[in-house]
Amino acid sequence: MGASRDQLDFGIRVIDTGYLRKNFAASHMIVENGKAAFVDVGTTFSEAHILKELHGAGLTEEDVLFIILTHIHLDHAGGAGRLMAVFPNARLVVHPQGARHMISPEKLVAGSIAVYGEDLFQKLYGTISGVPEKRVIIADDGCVLDFEGRKLHFMDTPGHARHHNCIWDPKSNGVFTGDTLGLAYPELQLAGKRPFQLCTTSPAAFEPDAMITSIGQVMKLNPSRLYLTHYGPVVVNTESITQLIRMVQEHKDLGLQYGDDHASLVTEVGALFAREFDNYCEGCSVDIDIRSFLRNDIELNVAGICLWGARQTQVE
Repeated sequence: MGASRDQLDFGIRVIDTGYLRKNFAASHMIVENGKAAFVDVGTTFSEAHILKELHGAGLTEEDVLFIILTHIHLDHAGGAGRLMAVFPNARLVVHPQGARHMISPEKLVAGSIAVYGEDLFQKLYGTISGVPEKRVIIADDGCVLDFEGRKLHFMDTPGHARHHNCIWDPKSNGVFTGDTLGLAYPELQLAGKRPFQLCTTSPAAFEPDAMITSIGQVMKLNPSRLYLTHYGPVVVNTESITQLIRMVQEHKDLGLQYGDDHASLVTEVGALFAREFDNYCEGCSVDIDIRSFLRNDIELNVAGICLWGARQTQVE
């Protein structure tokens, strides 16, 4: 199921970063021995939400030791530079392929402006600040971060992005999965049922085979719960994981079938999500238009499929 306040144990708190809408993007705050670490921090506009939760836990800006990024997409990492200026003792922990873009974000910003346009970019993300190189820790595959005696284990998990880590926390037997294990919006979770997880294949580096491999690597840890950025903790369920992998494979198949036929892909991905949600509901009466609710996710997934398909053509 999605995040709820009674699930916030093991010193882990879910913070709604306020991006786009309620229950869309989360930061996870880990508290250990009176110190804090954040996994993903949303955009520049997330600062007030982050600080409110930090202060509500009785902690100060000086108590934050780490900002940990699963990957550098701006809904996860856009606020990191601003918050590093606010947290004087913090270090930024990031995948080796993402570190240079957090230190010098100009290319990252330019690429995003090319997609959104200057006005919408500013509305969504604001000003992106760089992080001093001396305050950056590069987390290679297998890196173990000692957070006040709490060991956090980093795994290179490409598929959604090539600069993506998942972080295993043995204390909670949970994994902070970023976008590798998909999306589990609270509005789509039904009481008493397993989680409903959707794959996210947004551009620019969707790689279906790598994503399936990464999901398998995470599941080899036999975790009890997954801390998804979109959104909050879900209890691990093998049927949900099987469904998630099936969706990734079907996205790949659609890419091979339709190439860059955007209109057909929008129709097919929408139909896929609707079919999978119907299978999940198993005849339950649910008052939600799944295609409308997931409109933005469908568009992003289609963009990811199209770019992946174009790369296959180039290889051939």
